[in-house]
Amino acid sequence: MEKKILLVDDDRRAREVFYDLFSRKGYQVFTAAAAQEGIELIRQVSPDLVLMDVKMPERDGIHALKKIRETDKKTKVVMLTAADDVDVEREARAHGASGFLKKTLDIDIILKAVDGILEGRPGPGKEENRKIMIVDDEPRIREILEKFLAKKGFQPITAASGEEALEKIVKEGPLVVLSDIKMPGMDGMMLLKRIREINKGIGVIMITAVGDEDIAHQAMESGAYDYIVKPLDLDYLEMCLLAKILLSGAENA
Repeated sequence: MEKKILLVDDDRRAREVFYDLFSRKGYQVFTAAAAQEGIELIRQVSPDLVLMDVKMPERDGIHALKKIRETDKKTKVVMLTAADDVDVEREARAHGASGFLKKTLDIDIILKAVDGILEGRPGPGKEENRKIMIVDDEPRIREILEKFLAKKGFQPITAASGEEALEKIVKEGPLVVLSDIKMPGMDGMMLLKRIREINKGIGVIMITAVGDEDIAHQAMESGAYDYIVKPLDLDYLEMCLLAKILLSGAENA
């Protein structure tokens, strides 16, 4: 069955270019010129992937993303941006964006990234960093995540504390750190701050309990890449990791 892609962008030329590109690759492509039109199409056609422009008149991409996530937590929504905007990206992450692609990237890189998201594999390059550090004082959580990530082709590294994690981060250079927020000694927020001082390119995904979402949002404002809530949604976690790898590969291609 053909994979379905929905492109939501008020730029007619962009819609035409992407429509031709993905149609030739064998995808079934739908387009919308406005956010509300895109929201309605999602309900009608159930796309496998939505490419959503961030800046659109009337309702922008962030507003549309919020509306989508009210009823649909699973559909992959990748935001299209014209330039770096850290505040917009953090807000979109907080509302469930699956990833980001810059319109200024080479069209072949964008195509490879989309292929990777839909096929569940990494983007450009064979030597991408797939090291994922798991930081949690609960052995059971570390065990669950380590087995899951290894099964999915990632390279898990574990640490039982923030202090241990910092030592391994310097040595191993992971692409992403999964860190529990509440830990004895150096907690997740302190670890996030130290990681940002060491290497801002490392993505930090916070692990939080139900009821601690306010702390997670604070972490996002402090530079966290995303957060997941216990009990862990492993499908969403995999999607976040793939998006980070794809974006990293695209930027370094």
